[in-house]
Amino acid sequence: MSLQTSPEYEALAAKARQSHEQGRSALDITAEDIARARLYCYGFRNHAIGAFHATRQIDGIATRAAETLEDLVHMSMEDVPCDFRAVISTFYRYDRFIRRAIESLAGAPGAPGERFTQIMSDIASGGGIALTRDDRAPEQASFIVPNLGITIVPLVYGDHHSWNMAWMNEEHMDVPWHRHHQGVEIHLGYEPIDGYMILDDFKSPVTEGYALPVPSMSRHGWQNRNRKIHHVPFIFGSLKQAGWGVFLDVEAQPMPLEDFCEVDREDWQMSHTVFLQREIARMAALRGQRRTTLIPASVMDRQGTGGLELSLTRVNPTGYDYPVDDFRAVSVVAGRGRLTIGPAETDIAHHDHFGVPAGMTAHLQQVGDEPLVLLDSLIKTVGKA
Repeated sequence: MSLQTSPEYEALAAKARQSHEQGRSALDITAEDIARARLYCYGFRNHAIGAFHATRQIDGIATRAAETLEDLVHMSMEDVPCDFRAVISTFYRYDRFIRRAIESLAGAPGAPGERFTQIMSDIASGGGIALTRDDRAPEQASFIVPNLGITIVPLVYGDHHSWNMAWMNEEHMDVPWHRHHQGVEIHLGYEPIDGYMILDDFKSPVTEGYALPVPSMSRHGWQNRNRKIHHVPFIFGSLKQAGWGVFLDVEAQPMPLEDFCEVDREDWQMSHTVFLQREIARMAALRGQRRTTLIPASVMDRQGTGGLELSLTRVNPTGYDYPVDDFRAVSVVAGRGRLTIGPAETDIAHHDHFGVPAGMTAHLQQVGDEPLVLLDSLIKTVGKA
């Protein structure tokens, strides 16, 4: 049981080790090394509450393994540097801790080490771009929110915001009402759906795709109206927190459904709700490239929390570059394409998610005849372009 790596990963790991053998010298570290190291670091960082936390919770694993996994979780609170330190500090420690965890998990009951090794190998065996999907809940890589009881699948973990999936099942068909003190959120819904969006003291019936912005201190949730399971993707962020704040800054807000006042989803009480799948279909119908902001950051930014900006982009075969900005979380909502970030390339398709580190250029190109359409999210303060 060992970490499976690509030639690109192994060369980078060798450079990091060589640097430490030479007193942490940065002389041989190139811009390409830094870019690739940053991509690998964000790929591993996705598992702060995924494989790192989930594996650590398994009964019977060795103390050394549990301590190493805890160290990996703590690394998620640190910035990923934009210079040589990304290679010889952050990437170096991820590589060492992960290999140490794999070694320490050998022989644990129930083979958690095998599953952990496979998850880490999926990242290390690629060129640097880690893709996650929203159409499955991977074993040993999700998280149960203690005071809500719902399973969360992490998809993209940025610097101050994350893209996730609330994975419903027969026991948990709904997202219980809750609020965040210093966090903002966007709930997303894709058809077929039939239920109620909850925001503050109001409920709104929903039967088609939506994007609901949620400011801090606002009660929110989802209530199914039939027995068909509807998974709830959501984006969470806060400039006042680091790490997976959505699970630290959550307060249950129980209240009978009948006590909510029913309003139309286009009424002001639903806080700039977007007809999401209408917007996606409209964008897919275009022949040329187009980008539009569906939800501006100003809708949610309160007292320094920052606001989530949600945008939609149509990409055609001629190619498109995202504007260079802060960390960007991206969801492919239609089509297939080719993605290039720095020195790394990969194919992307509907249901894939990925992150673009701050300051890096992401180039997208449609592949095939189906239009390529993507949602992306940034977290900003009001007034920042």
